[in-house]
Amino acid sequence: MPPKKKKQTLFSFNPKEVLNTHRQLFLYGEVNDNTANIIKQNLIAFDIIANQPITLWISSPGGSCPAGLSIIEVIQKINSPVLTIISGQVCSMAAMISVVGDVRWAFGDTGVWMQHPLSSGQADYLPFITDRTAYLVKHNAIMVKILKDCTKLTSDDYKKIESGELWLTGKDLLEKGIVDKLL
Repeated sequence: MPPKKKKQTLFSFNPKEVLNTHRQLFLYGEVNDNTANIIKQNLIAFDIIANQPITLWISSPGGSCPAGLSIIEVIQKINSPVLTIISGQVCSMAAMISVVGDVRWAFGDTGVWMQHPLSSGQADYLPFITDRTAYLVKHNAIMVKILKDCTKLTSDDYKKIESGELWLTGKDLLEKGIVDKLL
């Protein structure tokens, strides 16, 4: 007797397959080596398949600078244009990723962008802290260059980032060049 065919219902489709077919990626949660690896693999795979737009939805508190910078490198190197969408809050490293999209959108009422000074939990012997501090200074210079290249932040905005947290929403996201369009 041949196996019975399953009846297709509204709930029998695979949402992940549909999203992959439409080149939709999601960076929700912490930016770390694992999430960065998944995002980078998908970006590269989509780019290999076709040089068509890829949408990266972002809602993240941020996380690892090296992991986030590795995502930025891939976005900048692939041929496919990447649309970044601020969906909820994007903070810290996630905020950096959001600004490198070829096209950048945010939800006008709920999209929140935040940047702050580079941080690192250092507790070690002085020579190791000194070496790590030099490394962090280099990372900070890379991040500032990305912001200067991709946004219209003012010198007062950079001072705020260096001394606290710069929170932007709605029209400020447009005016400061964080996004191109509010949804």
